This record gives sequence, C-alpha cells and structure tokens, in this order.
Amino acid sequence: MKIYEKMKQYIQLLIEKPYISQEIQDSKGPLLLHISDTPEEIHSYIIRCIHALRPTYIIHTGDIVDNIKLEIAPHELGDYKKELYKFIKKLEGVTDATIYYAIGNHDLYEEVRRVAEKGIPLKEGSIMIEGLNFYISHYHVESSQRVGYHLFGHSFEPHHYQLEDEIGLNGLNSMNIIDLSTEKIYHLPYPIATNTFRKMENRRISL
Repeated sequence: MKIYEKMKQYIQLLIEKPYISQEIQDSKGPLLLHISDTPEEIHSYIIRCIHALRPTYIIHTGDIVDNIKLEIAPHELGDYKKELYKFIKKLEGVTDATIYYAIGNHDLYEEVRRVAEKGIPLKEGSIMIEGLNFYISHYHVESSQRVGYHLFGHSFEPHHYQLEDEIGLNGLNSMNIIDLSTEKIYHLPYPIATNTFRKMENRRISL
C-alpha cells in the first residue's frame, strides 16, 4: 500500500469511516467478508463497511458482542441479548448477503438462532461457497486433512497463514475480504481501540 493510502486509511480509522481501496472497489466479485470478535462499540462501523463493500457473503466467526464476556460474566446476559438483537437486525436489514454465524465462547447458540432470520448459526463446520471449501469456527482448529480456507477468530495467534492446501484467516486480527472469482485476499483494519473494547488491549492471546 502506498504511503498516501496508508495515511488516508489511518485518518479514516480515526473518524471511524471505512477506507476501501480502489483495488477492492474494482474487484470483480462476488466478495466474502469475514469478521470476528466484534464489540458493540464497532457494530456501526461494521455496518458502514458492509454498505461500502456490498459483499455477497458474510461470515462472522463468533463473539458477536465481544465487549460482553458472557462465559465469565453470565450476569450480563440481559445486555448481551439486547445488543445481539440490535446488531443482527441491523446487519440482516442492510444486506442481502448470505450470512453465517459461527458461535463463540461468549455467544449463546439458542439466542443467535432465535434472533437470526436470514443468517445461519452453526457451532463450526465445513461449507461450500462458489465452489470453494471453507471450514469456519470460532477457535483455530488444526487439521492435516483440510483443503481450502479456514476462517476463525478468538485469539491473536495463529495469524493469517498459507499452507500447501489451506489458507487460514484470523478474523480477530483484521476484517478479511476474499474476491471469490480470483481468490485475491484483502485485509481491512478494525477501528482504533477495538482491542480495548474487546478487553484485550494488552494483546493477551485470547479471552
């Protein structure tokens, strides 16, 4: 990325306005957007990204309201339900994309299934999209048998990687965009302070 584009991206992150490069705008598509571990403070930013990108597929790999650590703070269930409802309704209301929700350790499968009208919740598993294989899960899952893409979140490690038969994309480290016609991969940063909202400001491996 050129210096000018980096500066523009940084400025737009400061004002929470998505910066979509010309290369992404000119991509052939269809586009797949992968996100993960999204605190409520960045939900509106995610919606703006979807408006700008117009993806055909969206995969969320869990912890949909990540500022609420439901697994260790079950007393916040009421707030989780409220913010989950608001985000999913906005998300499914602004796009015709096919949406998958992989359930995180701070999510409730039954609640996501109850709220989602168009999106498909699953705990983890393999799906085929546009002739490409995807294994989606909240946690990184090692396998020597998998071929295609592994989309995950939860922890800063492992980062994105490429093996002989598999590409791994970590949705906690960045929003990931795949042009499914060319298999070109793009990475968009989350807004500044996202890790603070996740309560992972010290880059602890996972929470």
